[in-house]
Amino acid sequence: MSRNDAVGTLGRLLVALGLFSATAFADIVFTVNLDSTSLVGTPGTAVTFTGTILNASGVELFLNGAGGYLSSPELTLDLTPFFTLTPLSLLDGDSYSGDIFSVAISGVALPGDYSGTFNIQGGVDSATFDPVGSADFQVEVADVAAVPEPSSVTLLGFACLVLAVPLYRLRDRRPRSYRAVPGRVG
Repeated sequence: MSRNDAVGTLGRLLVALGLFSATAFADIVFTVNLDSTSLVGTPGTAVTFTGTILNASGVELFLNGAGGYLSSPELTLDLTPFFTLTPLSLLDGDSYSGDIFSVAISGVALPGDYSGTFNIQGGVDSATFDPVGSADFQVEVADVAAVPEPSSVTLLGFACLVLAVPLYRLRDRRPRSYRAVPGRVG
């Protein structure tokens, strides 16, 4: 084997090892299990998804970023829980349980079901942002008009009742000598 053949073979081997090491962790996935994949909220509120993120990859993995997709611009993905509560990395077999992300519902969002996907980026070091975990979810925006408000007549009747009870009790507290006695004048 000539020197050029040896260098060429060694070069191909190094390239192959480089490609292998770059793709070796491309399939590593955190298991993201949401406690509930569907939450209900009303316009102007937020819902928080909780769950467990499990590392069963065989190596320590870093949780370096997060993102996602929502099917409506009237919903906003809030990643504050992920960035403030989850650990920077998880050893093999370790997990995190708790708040993962929130979804804010605009005050003008129409009632209906909206889908979304939450993604985690990370890898074997703090500078890797490969996709390593995801979870699909749904937010149902409830129809606030479906809950009827009490009518004016009902509210007026309740107000009269509230005012009448103290007046009735006040009438019964007068001394007996002031009460009218049947058959007695004056």
